Amino acid sequence: MADALSKPDPWLWRTRPRAPMPGAELGPLDEIAVGSAKEYVFGRGTTVFSMFVVRQGGDRVYGYLNLCPHYSQPLNYRKGMFMNDDGSRIRCTMHFAEFRVEDGYGVSGAAERCWLDPVPVLVKDGILHIATPEEWEAK
Repeated sequence: MADALSKPDPWLWRTRPRAPMPGAELGPLDEIAVGSAKEYVFGRGTTVFSMFVVRQGGDRVYGYLNLCPHYSQPLNYRKGMFMNDDGSRIRCTMHFAEFRVEDGYGVSGAAERCWLDPVPVLVKDGILHIATPEEWEAK
């Protein structure tokens, strides 16, 4: 987790158990409604890798580890529940901390001034992918 002054490393997610490879296909963008999010899980058991992608209109997507920086638990208590009531911010449903969609910065609650760990994602031909470092730099 980065401090409030610096953004987190966009490649730190690779150190997590069961992390997928950069370039991994996640699925069709159309599976995520604008203003909502979808979880993607790799592996099983106690060492699953869980991430989610938020869609903000068109092809604007933002990926994060599904891990609250305050409590080190998944953000979604219930399947698919990642957003606040109006879909403007990511919310931890355990502690109601809220984060900006565009950069994962904590703006309220127990995780204020903390960052979500990003997972760089992009859309290619209507399909979500985890970006490779080369794709992310070219973006």
